[in-house]
Amino acid sequence: MKKVGIWLYENDNGINIKRELVSELTSKGYEVYSNFDMRECYMKNSKIYSKDGYCISDLDILYHMNADEQNLYQNDILKLIELSGVHVFNNYNSFIRCKDKAVANMILRNNDILVPPSILINNHVEPEFLKEIIKEWKSIIIKPRTNHGGKGIIKTDNYEQFLDFYIATKSYIDNYYIEKYIDFEENDYRVEIFNNKVVGTYCRGKNGTYKTNISSGGKMLDKEVSQEFIDIALKSANVLGITTTIVDMIKSKKDNKIYVLEVNPIMGIFLEEGMRAGSKMPIQKEIPNRFKTDNKKIELIIEYIDNFFESRGDC
Repeated sequence: MKKVGIWLYENDNGINIKRELVSELTSKGYEVYSNFDMRECYMKNSKIYSKDGYCISDLDILYHMNADEQNLYQNDILKLIELSGVHVFNNYNSFIRCKDKAVANMILRNNDILVPPSILINNHVEPEFLKEIIKEWKSIIIKPRTNHGGKGIIKTDNYEQFLDFYIATKSYIDNYYIEKYIDFEENDYRVEIFNNKVVGTYCRGKNGTYKTNISSGGKMLDKEVSQEFIDIALKSANVLGITTTIVDMIKSKKDNKIYVLEVNPIMGIFLEEGMRAGSKMPIQKEIPNRFKTDNKKIELIIEYIDNFFESRGDC
């Protein structure tokens, strides 16, 4: 029996997507295991088990897409699942490269992709060093390296405020990832990618001066994304080796250039169901065509799984 694991978010109507995926995969003859929480899994004698005792290591392939329920332990379990012999997509190495903003920024820069100037420092630098950062970049963004949804991001152009934050937090934060703030238009640009195929594109309008994250109050915009953004997104996903992602970009007001802010470690949510749920964005009775990508995402996930087994000779 060909065994498939699905670890998918259930909020924002993700439960409906999971049911559809499980139903379609089961109808194709796959054994599907999906009712587990990776945060509650454990390793015993080099095998990974769910809380109810199911051997995750017996799976052939695992698809994971659950941003809100990630934690450090779960990341370790994901790595161990892959090491135990399960084919994971996105694979652990690409997932963790994208998840760590400092690492992703470095790899993108080294591959000639424009990203904001950045710095990673420890928790015992001299105040004068902090002062030089503000002096050089004028305005900065302090970003938690592995958070998502805009959580914990702080923008400042004030040295004293920066120093106060540093002194107040350095007893329990051992490193700080900082980017130069790039002043941009009223929206960002997003390109969703699956295996070098563009799934969809859209923009998000700012909430306040710099955040566009929907969970932070940003607004979905049915706005065209040009081929230039798409080409940069495809290249970014390729250099980071990620199978499926959503690439966030902005256009600078100062130099009119495109900067990549983030290559996400998983694909974006299923937008149609998310809009129907209304938990992170207003419920829409008539969903714009640009956001109608749920069926395409489901088809691509199933196609990837089919191709995996075919490549192994399991017909």
